[in-house]
Amino acid sequence: MSDATPLFKVLKGNPSDTEVAALTAVFTQLAAAAKPADANERNLWGRPDNRLQTQTVFNPRAFHSVTFY
Repeated sequence: MSDATPLFKVLKGNPSDTEVAALTAVFTQLAAAAKPADANERNLWGRPDNRLQTQTVFNPRAFHSVTFY
């Protein structure tokens, strides 16, 4: 553990050991929460939001009143 870089550096003031320990605990919890929760490969085949979207159907006669030049 002595080879690791410090989490933070106190630039001003004289914090007590309890205050330093509290800051260390907060920064450790934030670092653990920032890590990705799931490192597995994403599977986009079974996404439930795809089933909720309306399907658009191609219909060439949908605009039969339009004249094409």
